[in-house]
Amino acid sequence: MKSKKFNVHRIAFLAVMLALAILLGYVESFIPNWVPGVKPGLANLVVLILLYTFPFYDALLISLLRVFLVALIRGSIFQLPFYLSLGGAILSFVAMLSAKYCLRFLTVYGVSLLGAYAHGIGQLLVAAWMTETWAVFYYFPFISLISLATGLATAFLADRLLKSAPIQHLRDETSIS
Repeated sequence: MKSKKFNVHRIAFLAVMLALAILLGYVESFIPNWVPGVKPGLANLVVLILLYTFPFYDALLISLLRVFLVALIRGSIFQLPFYLSLGGAILSFVAMLSAKYCLRFLTVYGVSLLGAYAHGIGQLLVAAWMTETWAVFYYFPFISLISLATGLATAFLADRLLKSAPIQHLRDETSIS
């Protein structure tokens, strides 16, 4: 009976997290850009929290579903913004997963920063592939500076949320580590 309760809680929590990631991703599109194409990465907060509370494949699923569903809502599915977002999300996830499990000395701050930088690199790689020029990497210094700020902000929020009572209660109740 406990496993059924675990599944119901897990599915419900993941559904709420997916809805939150979609909402944050959609709202982010209305934030003015200081640097064209650069967004704060608010939805990565959800992925970071899931990476620390659920098995990695749940975090990956939510990350990929978020990219697809936000692009579908925005009407940009299978267009350049979708591919940039997908490339960034995949490379960011791989970097955060690798950092969390291979570089165990890193805190959520280090994992978030690596994820933010990897997201920018992923987007630049997709842009270089689609435009058939490496000139897009001249944009990297701007993306790096913004990644530093957004990565730290995301880590700060994730750190506070991971220490919050509701997340701790959910971990205890469902035996999620």
